[in-house]
Amino acid sequence: METLKVRIHQLLQQLNEQVFGKEHVVSLALLSAVAGESIFLLGPPGVAKSMVARRLKLAFREGTSFEYLMSRFSTPDELFGPVSISRLKDDDIYERVTEGYLPSAAVVFLDEIWKAGPAIQNTLLTVINEKLFRNGNREMHLPLKLLVAASNELPAKGEGLEALWDRFVIRIESRPIKKESNFRAMLLEVKSEERRVRNSNAITAEEYAEWSENINKIGVKEEVLDVISVIRKSLRAVNVDEAAERRNIYVSDRRWKNIARLLRTSAFMQDREEVDCCDLLPIYHCLWQEPEERDAIRTIVIRALFAPLAEKLVEMKNALAEDIKYHRIRKSPDEGRDYEGEIETLSDNLSSLERRLGENLFVSSDDKNEISAYLRDFYKELAFTRQDTMKLYED
Repeated sequence: METLKVRIHQLLQQLNEQVFGKEHVVSLALLSAVAGESIFLLGPPGVAKSMVARRLKLAFREGTSFEYLMSRFSTPDELFGPVSISRLKDDDIYERVTEGYLPSAAVVFLDEIWKAGPAIQNTLLTVINEKLFRNGNREMHLPLKLLVAASNELPAKGEGLEALWDRFVIRIESRPIKKESNFRAMLLEVKSEERRVRNSNAITAEEYAEWSENINKIGVKEEVLDVISVIRKSLRAVNVDEAAERRNIYVSDRRWKNIARLLRTSAFMQDREEVDCCDLLPIYHCLWQEPEERDAIRTIVIRALFAPLAEKLVEMKNALAEDIKYHRIRKSPDEGRDYEGEIETLSDNLSSLERRLGENLFVSSDDKNEISAYLRDFYKELAFTRQDTMKLYED
């Protein structure tokens, strides 16, 4: 029987066909969509930000989309539909014709989001928070699965955009193609007919509703909460670009609650009944306020994930140094510490977490490289500790 993880993997493969250097963005957008959250893409024009929304539309069977380029002169009519003159004239009811506009779409892409006026901003807050649109004297439950917002700048401070900015749980820098092979492949691509996703992989409305209920039942391991606590404390003093002054990065309680929803969704989409530590790495995309903070926060998350194992290694090295100093030799299984056994267990736990992180559908190749770089010294210390155990038996 095909597992959900296999299906999601196949769906991502189809969504990422002829996608160059943006595969990770598409995968996080799908995670965000299934979780019912929104995503913000920061980057200059021409780096395929709108492509992400167009691809995500294909993930949903019979999915519809709506795209709009915001300007200072944009009006609510252009996003949410014009007012029905006939309803206003005949029934004295102020109601919009929403078909073909944002309220009727499963996937929405809003470019230059920060140019939206106050009236649009306030409506978007309700749309994102509650998936509701107040149309005249009635409330419409929206089919919205994902709202992708984009801009080439961050929201200006002091203009009342903080509440809307906080609603975009995942924030990603969308950059020009970096890898040369991807760049050449992009140059050689010839536009073909509209892409499709195999019907058996596309998500139906019924499945989406059922998944949403099941995600609520996913548990969270105590060790995951411990790691989150370490990350949260570390955000109070983040070292960005080796600056003398450390930054205190604020993350709202509402944002942490939404992050927990993302973690449950990640576990569910990968056939787990509980959130595992390996689900945690992508949350660094949810924690930065300025793009230059991103890499420092990723380092914080990686260190927090491996912190219990690192602490165990330090404790073991200190105890071993003491035993070597006083020549305490383990003469029987009931006497002293089995350092060789502890080292093997620690090595196995380290390899297991590294493997689980590597198998996570939402961890990028760049993330995996960072993990490998961090663990290089860890494995060296383990090897040195293994060598040090031999000193117990030296005369």
